[in-house]
Amino acid sequence: MSRWWVQISAGRGPVEVRRFVARLAERMEALCEERGLAVVDVTLHGDEDAPASVEILVEGDARRCLTGELGTHALVERSAARGRAARKRWFAGVAVHAAGADAGAGEGVGVGVDLRELEISACRASGPGGQHVNKTLSAVRIHHRPSGITVRVADERSQRANVRRGVERIAERLAERAARRVAEGEAARWSEHDRIVRGEPVRTYRVGRRSALVVAEGR
Repeated sequence: MSRWWVQISAGRGPVEVRRFVARLAERMEALCEERGLAVVDVTLHGDEDAPASVEILVEGDARRCLTGELGTHALVERSAARGRAARKRWFAGVAVHAAGADAGAGEGVGVGVDLRELEISACRASGPGGQHVNKTLSAVRIHHRPSGITVRVADERSQRANVRRGVERIAERLAERAARRVAEGEAARWSEHDRIVRGEPVRTYRVGRRSALVVAEGR
């Protein structure tokens, strides 16, 4: 099942926005569960009551389940710490980013290779004859159909050992690709911290009883 980060961010907003992020994260976590997403864990960046951002790791089709929730959210609330002439609209962003397959699972999780997705054939490797002839004739070519990766292996003297080594090399290449995707995803997630678009929010809130967010009518 696919995993996604649901990110709620204050951008570079002041403490009022960060407090809004904390409230909005609670709402988004409840909404994820309500819409059938499995919440794996929650990460806060900053103070618990006023974090700069909150990331919710979920399993399921987050983009589909959270349709209409992605984008800018606005809170209409006058700050007690500011004068009556001060602004009273605070903006936070909600975005989703694909998570690596091992997100939330700790270190040391490898990339598996489904043997049914491999095309394995014997091939003749270039090399001298004589004492090396067994290695030359036991070479294998392994093609991983989903990724397009192909390796040729002639390191070992037996064909079985070369197949095993080839599968290991494909797994290494897949792990490298996965690591690059995770790194790119991390960069995209962090870039969202500064990318809050003010105006045309997808949701507008006011504060109800017990400081709970209430969706205002007309968005």
